[in-house]
Amino acid sequence: MTENGEGNEQEKSRKSVKEGLLLKQTSSFQRWKRRYFKLRGRTLYYAKDSKSLIFDEVDLSDASVAETSTKNINNSFTVITPFRKLMLCAESRKEMEDWISALKSVQKWETYEASQFNMEHFSGMHNWYACSHARPTFCNVCREALPGVTSHGLSCEVCKFKAHKRCAVRSTNNCKWTTLASIGNDIIEDEDGVSMPHQWLEGNLPVSAKCVVCDRNCGSVRRLQDWRCLWCKAIVHNSCKEQLGKVCPLGQCKVSIIPPTALNSIDSDGFWKATSPSCSSPLLVMVNSKSGDNQGVKFLRRFKQLLNPAQVFDLMNGGPQLGLRLFQKFETFRILVCGGDGSVGWVLSELDKLSLHKQCQLGVLPLGTGNDLARVLGWGGLCDDDAQLLQILEKLERATTKMLDRWSVMTYEVPTKQTPAIVKEEDPSDSPLQITQYADSVATHLTKILDSDKHSDVISSCAMLNEKLDSLVKALSEDANAQLVPSGSISPDESDSDQSRPFRSREQLMLRANSLKKALRQIIDQAEKEKVVPQNCLCEQGDGKKKKAEDQLKEQPLININCINVHNTALAHTKGTKKALKKTSIKNLLQCTEKCVMNNYFGIGLDAKISLEFNNKRDEHPKKCSSRTKNMMWYGVLGTKELVQKTYKNLEQRVQLECDGVPMSLPSLQGLAVLNIPSYAGGINFWGGTKEDNNFGAPSFDDKKLEVVAVFGSMQMAMSRVINLQHHRIAQCRQVKITILGDEGVPVQVDGEAWIQPPGIVQIVHKNRAPMLTRDRAFESTLKSWEDKRKGDSRPARPRLNSQQSMEYLSEEECAQVQQLGLVADTLINRCVCVCLYEESMTSTQM
Repeated sequence: MTENGEGNEQEKSRKSVKEGLLLKQTSSFQRWKRRYFKLRGRTLYYAKDSKSLIFDEVDLSDASVAETSTKNINNSFTVITPFRKLMLCAESRKEMEDWISALKSVQKWETYEASQFNMEHFSGMHNWYACSHARPTFCNVCREALPGVTSHGLSCEVCKFKAHKRCAVRSTNNCKWTTLASIGNDIIEDEDGVSMPHQWLEGNLPVSAKCVVCDRNCGSVRRLQDWRCLWCKAIVHNSCKEQLGKVCPLGQCKVSIIPPTALNSIDSDGFWKATSPSCSSPLLVMVNSKSGDNQGVKFLRRFKQLLNPAQVFDLMNGGPQLGLRLFQKFETFRILVCGGDGSVGWVLSELDKLSLHKQCQLGVLPLGTGNDLARVLGWGGLCDDDAQLLQILEKLERATTKMLDRWSVMTYEVPTKQTPAIVKEEDPSDSPLQITQYADSVATHLTKILDSDKHSDVISSCAMLNEKLDSLVKALSEDANAQLVPSGSISPDESDSDQSRPFRSREQLMLRANSLKKALRQIIDQAEKEKVVPQNCLCEQGDGKKKKAEDQLKEQPLININCINVHNTALAHTKGTKKALKKTSIKNLLQCTEKCVMNNYFGIGLDAKISLEFNNKRDEHPKKCSSRTKNMMWYGVLGTKELVQKTYKNLEQRVQLECDGVPMSLPSLQGLAVLNIPSYAGGINFWGGTKEDNNFGAPSFDDKKLEVVAVFGSMQMAMSRVINLQHHRIAQCRQVKITILGDEGVPVQVDGEAWIQPPGIVQIVHKNRAPMLTRDRAFESTLKSWEDKRKGDSRPARPRLNSQQSMEYLSEEECAQVQQLGLVADTLINRCVCVCLYEESMTSTQM
């Protein structure tokens, strides 16, 4: 057995657990130099590069690892040994956390897996970071004072366990409990089952701490004394500790906390086994540590202090699927996403993959730049104070649920074709096939006109048919001009005989199409004039229109192009045409593929170009876009730049818009915005109002409707922050289709993520609905004022009580004073009576 153990250790020491480049702080002038590090066994090697022959080594047998500070902006950490100290810096926080996890794992000969779930968070190990202290603080290991001027002490980010750097290695793994197995011998078992005990941490109490038993001051600045529970936050004296109950009530966040007794273990499928019925609706917290000027790290630590660390996850370390997979077997649970709109969309997409929308509700804590969804849900535009998390958790418990409409952005890219100046020999079926597609579309609209009894359908179909015929005429003229025959390739006789027929048929088709356009224009004009006619007369007029159109069509002979019947037999068989129309529409939908999912808004043109340039700028120079203020500044700079350039002026010539299948005529604009929520680009009400009017309904994120507005320029977007503009409203619909024309792509953005969309079709259709936790501030203020008023009115007048009842409401001292007062009053009354009797006797004797 010993030989096998030694062999395994030798294999682990030979194998490199982790390696890569890090910055190392030198002892001279504290400069940073890049070094290549290798972690093998319990030894850390480093050199100038990976090809160096000589490596310096650091023994990690008695080492501890800690982050350098609370904020830790530069992603640095410290490796502390009894003989030396290494200050290292990683490129990102994710890389730093991977190195810390690897360094901790080798101390226990554990297998380090960066990509999979790491049980280090649930092993009881402390997560150290270097800190200084403004008041006297004591080490929980050696019980001596910690120096507070410089960062010579370490503190655990979860349980606030304090230690010297030299004492951190000797500290026990007694960090905050996470599972039933981590409680150990302190577990309480009775007839009702397993109960949650207190988890006490000695000393280093706040200044205003008071004992929950005797209500006297606790703690000391001279030594390590008194206790604090990590779960219910109860503080007791050493002498009062036994008087407090053994079962922990879990404090103010009882509803949101998953007690360690409820998490037995992880089964073979990777799900938590919940064993406690009290955990009916637990809270799963997902924090984006990069959001809010890297303030997410501060919120991540604070949530681990308030809740069970097993229910708090970093989105930058494993993504949302890790936490969702662990909580998948809970019947119901709540999710709190701490980050921006992108983080919320990321979590919602994972919920789609796991089909968990029916068993969870999602709330948002705004830490991003725009935070439009958090504004609409009532959680505000910004939260940068971690001291308010207790109040936020209480409000989250009282939040109501509303459904958020989510939309699929479907795209279809037109295949690019290179058209040379001289047409080569091609398949003769290509050109007729294109013309046949136009012809089938024309026949479809004609059939709809003949079969429909609705006045509006006839007008819309005529308008659509008119546009189709315009495009048909243009295509035919361009096709005729493009067909140039090379000299000498075909004999003149063959040329005259073969080429005359197609051109004659095209000329005939153009003539017939123009005459049909005139007939349709007459129908449209007549229908618009007769809109005021009563409903009972519309059927007769509709029959007249159909007969007139039918007569016009009968006069036109069927036109053959390259032996292909354009009209086919569609007009003769209306039922077959309807079926073919349905198949064609289904085929068009199947051609579109889902590009992404929209939760907030969709933009094309100006605003998408600004978002695309900002994303490129952030990828090139991450440090220039590292804070919310810098991001807003860059958006302003790029918007001002477009104010001068006007890159997408006259965008209406490059795109076509259809709302619920109806083509929309567009004014001169630079962009289009499709809104699902009434908040855009950091709080702009781009729709221009929240109430219903004569033309449009009130905008809402749960009505399965979209609001389409025009973007005229950067100045309009800036003015919308101050004034509710309404002249740019286009439509309110349930489905949007945008056709991109030409040969060049147009920038498109969905919820801030932008890309260049090639020519083709973009469709926005309803996907599903997600339950969201919303906060009604007006209701909260009304409820609070009502409670305050009720407290004021509920102060009753002092009741009249008899002597026995009054004695029950008094303390012992007050009872003694009342009894003494009664004796004195009795004595005084007796004396008064005696005096009165004596005076009466004297008067009677005198008489």
